[in-house]
Formats: sequence, C-alpha cells, structure tokens
Amino acid sequence: MPNTKRHILIMSSWFPTRIDPYAGNFVERFAHLLSDTYEVTVLHTMGDKNCSSIEVDDQQVENLRIIRIYHRIASNRFIHWWLQRKALRKGLLMLDHIDLIFAHVFLPRAMQFARVQRYFHVPLIVMEHGSYYRKKLRKNFLSLHQQVIKRGSRHTSEIVAVSNVLRSDMKPLFPTTKIQVIPNFVDEQIFTLRENDPVERKKFIHISTLDKNTKNPVFLFDGFLNAYLESGKTISLTVVSDQNTDDWERWAKLNSCSDAITFTGPCEWDEVSQLLKEHDALILTSEYETFSIVIAEAWLTGTPVISTAVGIAANMTEALGIKIEQNNISDLKRAILTMVSGKVQYDKEFLRAFGMQFSKESVKNQLIELFNKHFIIYE
Repeated sequence: MPNTKRHILIMSSWFPTRIDPYAGNFVERFAHLLSDTYEVTVLHTMGDKNCSSIEVDDQQVENLRIIRIYHRIASNRFIHWWLQRKALRKGLLMLDHIDLIFAHVFLPRAMQFARVQRYFHVPLIVMEHGSYYRKKLRKNFLSLHQQVIKRGSRHTSEIVAVSNVLRSDMKPLFPTTKIQVIPNFVDEQIFTLRENDPVERKKFIHISTLDKNTKNPVFLFDGFLNAYLESGKTISLTVVSDQNTDDWERWAKLNSCSDAITFTGPCEWDEVSQLLKEHDALILTSEYETFSIVIAEAWLTGTPVISTAVGIAANMTEALGIKIEQNNISDLKRAILTMVSGKVQYDKEFLRAFGMQFSKESVKNQLIELFNKHFIIYE
C-alpha cells in the first residue's frame, strides 16, 4: 500500500472519558502524535453507572478518530465482563482494516487487547506505563493479574517500557522477553526554553496528584516547611494538582505557611510550560515513578530538578539537579537551601539539550522505526 496511510488502532487500560477526563491523557497525546503520519483510531470501552444501554461517542478530532463505547456497570462480575465484551464488539464493527494495534498498560485490559489482536490478525505492541511491577506491589500481585498479563503477552509482538527503571521492574514477570525502552514524550514547541536563568532559586513548584501512596506529599510539605523556616520565610512553593487539595490547604494554615504555598488546579500543557518558566526549580518527592513526565518537561524549559531517585531521575547527574534520599526531610531541606544560596549553578541550555531526547520528534521516530519492523514481519 505505497500511497495509503497505515491504520493504527490505539487501545489503553486508561483513557480520558466523561467519567474521568484526565485518566490516561498521555495516551491521547500519543494518538495525536502519530496521527500526522498514520491513520489513527482510538477504541476505548468504559463502564458508566448512568448508562442503561450501550452509548457510542464517535468523534473526529483533527486527524484522529476517537471511539468511546459506554456500557452499564453490573455488580455481577461475569455480567460486567459480558457487557464489556458486547461494547467492544460494537466498536470493532465500526472499524474496517487495521494494520497494527498500539496498546498501553496491560492491566486490566490485557485480554481485551488480545481479543482485538485475534480479531484483526495484526501486530500488537504494548507500551507499559503502570507502576504495579515495582517490588513493593509485586509481592501482593494476585495470581489472576499475573495470568492476565501472561496470557495477554502471548498475543503481543513486542513489549515497550517507558524507562529503564520500569524495564528492570518488569523482568521478573518477563524473564526471557526482550523489552525495548521508548520514553514518554514532551512537545518541545510548547515547552520552550526559559528566558531567565536565576542565580538564587527561591520559587519552587511541585506537579502531581498528591497521591499519598506514591507521590509522598507528607515528605514534600514537611521538607518545604523546614526549608521555609530556615530560609527566613523567603521561599515559596506552587502546587499543581488535578485532585482535591483542601486537606493540604488546611495543613498550610495550621503550620502558618499558607502565604508561601499556592495551590493550583489541573493545567493544560501550555499552562504547565509557563508555570515551570515562572519558577526556579521543580520538586518531586515520589516513592515510585515509571517515568515522570514533569521532570522531562522541566528540563526542556531549562529548569533544574530536586527529586528522589525515581523514573528518569534515577540516574540524574548534578548538572541536572539534586537527588534526595527518600523520606529524609533534612536532605530535602538541604537541597532546597542549596538552590536558594546559589552555590550550585545550572546551564539552562544544557538542561534543554539533555531533555530533547524526550522530544516528540525523537520519540515519534523511534515508534515509526518500531512499527515499520513489524509491518515487514507481517507482510
């Protein structure tokens, strides 16, 4: 098909819906990224307690087609599974020819991915972003989850991890499988280089869900409070989160630092870019990250990072920021005050140059090369 665009079907365990417009928004960005080169369709099924029958939401967004199939939720697990299969069948009948399936996140949709692969008999590539492979959670992995991943992987042509950290954590489940690493991407045309390059860095920013199980907000706020007091109350922190922050706003008032901490709701990419450039450093205190897109975004804007050794910050050098020990409040305080003092300087041009490995063009070219390999195998 020399003059016809290849048709890529994107599926995911997480994807924005009317129930949660932010879940899996990075998958939607991948779909848009590929839609300039391929014909791209997203197919996603979703249970909705307000549904009494199957509802189809079929949208054309620029070059991208997004099909969301909503179905009712049943308390009986078997009936719910049957409703999900019925919704998927409805979506498959809306599709003609597919050349490749590009799926994201094995759990809980691995068997759905496998079913679609059997339906179209085309390559299935799964890109994994999930944090459930980490050792702390892997111990509690249900055998059912392991079976779902294993059975789904039998129909998978290739597995991709978004970082070396995630690939290492996946190895116990896939000891003999070659796992390629292709990172998440950042739009380098949105995340442009900052104009200023401050010597003394006093304005800090944190971007996350503030989830207590992974983002460790207690460590973030306690560490900042210690640094705030020792600095003579000269520093500030902006917290960007798409989740409710009422509890933390009350905490800030109780600890007499509400004037220093600003809470902001969810932001679009261009707003995040502007916020990063308005601040002097990003702080990340996560217990675990498979990638951490906000770090790549910060580097592309020329902004240094204070972070625990997670995701792409696991092997971060001193030229990119300061690594801190998990749950060590004194270490976080020290890192913040080091940036405040101006003792460590950062080259914004170097930070951006390093971050360009996560640019959309770099990642897109890696995906095109991967897809082409499997097109050839299947022809």
